[in-house]
Amino acid sequence: MNALELRGLTKHYKDFILGPLDLTLPGGTICGLIGENGAGKSTLMNILTGNLRPTRGHVTLDGEDTVSMGEAFRRRLGYCPQQQALYPGFTGEQFLYYMASLQGMSREDAKRRMDWALARLDLTEAAGCPIRGWSGGMKQRLLLAQSLLHDPDILVLDEPTAGLDPRQRVAVRNLIGEIAGEKIVLLCTHVVQDVEFIARELILMNQGLAIRRGSPHA
Repeated sequence: MNALELRGLTKHYKDFILGPLDLTLPGGTICGLIGENGAGKSTLMNILTGNLRPTRGHVTLDGEDTVSMGEAFRRRLGYCPQQQALYPGFTGEQFLYYMASLQGMSREDAKRRMDWALARLDLTEAAGCPIRGWSGGMKQRLLLAQSLLHDPDILVLDEPTAGLDPRQRVAVRNLIGEIAGEKIVLLCTHVVQDVEFIARELILMNQGLAIRRGSPHA
């Protein structure tokens, strides 16, 4: 079973320090990451996804340093950012094909996985339309779709239900719970209800530290 381990993970900014953090995220567990704005959640996710380098410490996957793994790690990672930095002139299909190509997927595999993701996220009818005309909620579901395309072992999801209506929020929660399997899933949210039904563990962050970890039903 896969396991993502953080050991002595620290990041220094001028007026903020993340960590040190020592955490293990095992496969088959959805971990909810919660905390107020400025608690360090986004910094942690940016380190896990390789967008930031830590000041000290390291992250390992099955004992191997993720920075040293390079592309091999990125191919096992799915990341759904909260920021909707999309190409407005692309259609939904074009965007997903582009993201699949970055993962080295064949067009046949990309088509199969794309059709599945679009259907599960209620985007099939809009997929041929330019993204510039999509609502914020539709764009957020498209970002989730791209994170699932290559069936990654690790999912880092930053506010995946932001901007969704209550029905869509429930559908996304259910989808994440269904596909988790043996994956490592880290789900960051401000809405505790988004994780209390599907997460096995919650990690509460405050002022750069993981101050509490436990079951959402404890």
